[in-house]
Amino acid sequence: MAQIREIKGRLKSVHNIQKITQAMKVVASARLKKAQERILGARPYAFRISDVIHNLAGHINPDAHPLLASHPGGKTAVLVVTADRGLCGSFNGNVLRRAQAYLKENPGVTLLVAGKKGRDFFRRRGVPMLKEWSGLFPALPFESVLQVRDEIVQLFTVEKYARIDVLYNEFKSVIQQKLTLETLLPIRAAELQDNGDTKMASGDYLYEPSMDALVSVLLPKWLAIEIQRILLESFSAEMGARRSAMEAATKNANEMIASLTLAFNRARQAAITKEIAEIVGGAEALK
Repeated sequence: MAQIREIKGRLKSVHNIQKITQAMKVVASARLKKAQERILGARPYAFRISDVIHNLAGHINPDAHPLLASHPGGKTAVLVVTADRGLCGSFNGNVLRRAQAYLKENPGVTLLVAGKKGRDFFRRRGVPMLKEWSGLFPALPFESVLQVRDEIVQLFTVEKYARIDVLYNEFKSVIQQKLTLETLLPIRAAELQDNGDTKMASGDYLYEPSMDALVSVLLPKWLAIEIQRILLESFSAEMGARRSAMEAATKNANEMIASLTLAFNRARQAAITKEIAEIVGGAEALK
């Protein structure tokens, strides 16, 4: 009987876990759909600005804007983007392991963190963080994006950092994320990817009010849109990873339930057989 009660208790626990993982899978699927819509809507705009700057690259004066300046000998900063929550497979672990390796390869790097998981990870290990942002997801308001951008611009233009990198998971598909390390600043307009979606005819143009004024407006806007795209990529990848993890957890729970149910039935059958044998033995003893 003790064995039956133990198996019954385990069955109840696994059933409860299965309900939780199934519910989390449904929530992650719904959020993933919305996140995909947002990232697919943000990419064309971000790529269009990159294309415009790419096509202006040959005419941009490196001294036209502080975001184009070089600061030889300056410090380096890295923005590490993680999730606010766990239960999403290796999503956070991959980013944090790469971040640790990056910090070892580049001693003295200033650390910026977006996401509670990254903040808690580095705080437990005593790694100093200059700035941290949490609670950005899932809403990701543009005001928060501007705060991140302004902090990064402050480091680069006022404190004269030589380079600011960003480490995040890029969304490829529901089941695939790509760990990506990019340089945000300084902006190298000639090195921006020409995505090929929008081609501008080559030739001479007249700019109103001026080329420098156009660059001054476009570069900060491009940086904000690029940061928003990166955060949206990370959130979409997180939802895809969580959906896959919860689907696998639900499948494992179903297999455990089937196995425990079989063990429960066998134990109950053995107990019933034992009781029948005891009854028959008692009846035979009374004859």
